[in-house]
Amino acid sequence: MKKTIDLLNEIVTMGFSRERALSDIDASLDEELGFENRTDLVNEEIPDELYEDILFGFKCEAEAN
Repeated sequence: MKKTIDLLNEIVTMGFSRERALSDIDASLDEELGFENRTDLVNEEIPDELYEDILFGFKCEAEAN
């Protein structure tokens, strides 16, 4: 399990805005985990595979631009 805040920071480091990254991460996690199963950003942990899938999406988008 990895922390959502670490995912956000990694994506921001890639050059995406914090607001955009947070919005996209939230949408993905709400869809996968369900809004009712979410916790606060700093303490939330997500499965490694989901972390990598979201990160991969951002990497693909960065390469396309």
